Amino acid sequence: MNRTQTNRVTMYKTVDEYLVGRNSVWSTMAPFAAAMLQYRDKLAAIDPVAQRQETPVTGAGADKAEARDALEDVLFLTCQALGVLAHTNNDHELRALVDVRPTTLDRLGEEELANRAANVIAKADAQKTQLATLQVTQANLDELAEALSDFQAVKAKPRSAVVERAVQTGSLSGLIREAGNTLRDQIDPMVNLFRRTNPEFVAGYRSARVIVDRRGSRPQPVEANPTTPTPPSG
Repeated sequence: MNRTQTNRVTMYKTVDEYLVGRNSVWSTMAPFAAAMLQYRDKLAAIDPVAQRQETPVTGAGADKAEARDALEDVLFLTCQALGVLAHTNNDHELRALVDVRPTTLDRLGEEELANRAANVIAKADAQKTQLATLQVTQANLDELAEALSDFQAVKAKPRSAVVERAVQTGSLSGLIREAGNTLRDQIDPMVNLFRRTNPEFVAGYRSARVIVDRRGSRPQPVEANPTTPTPPSG
């Protein structure tokens, strides 16, 4: 949540705590009770969405980098072994495929690296017997296949994390707006109905209903007085 949203949600929770602590005042008013259920449902949904929205995306990037390093390492070694066979068999196509250095692999794009690894795996599978003479075992080939699979699984994660964060941001804004609408359109007017019978309750609600900047102590003049004909915004 940004600062404005945090301040607003803090106010929403303050209002909730105030009203729940004085439910004996309004609980017999059925529309008030129904509005409170709706309001509290929105509040309960805000924190989980905010937590997902604030999840750092750097972890996904680190996972991808680690998987890429592992793939490049085992791919380079497999290419070295296949390069020996390419020279022995005068296989120019294979030589071109496996003629790589660590820096060559590092410069490849994600899809290029994945495709190169898949092509190398196919060539290696077709030459297992000859590779065995170079002490390249089935376990080594399995390691390469697993490294490619791991890289494929995580290479889109950073972008997916960014997209998910954007989705949660939109959802969070909607929940905050809906909670504010419930206050403004339903709870504020019903609190005003108690001005004559319970002015202390209304005064306390008015205090709870003010947004306070968390970086200061001054109330922000963004909420209209709930006891005036013009209800607060949000």
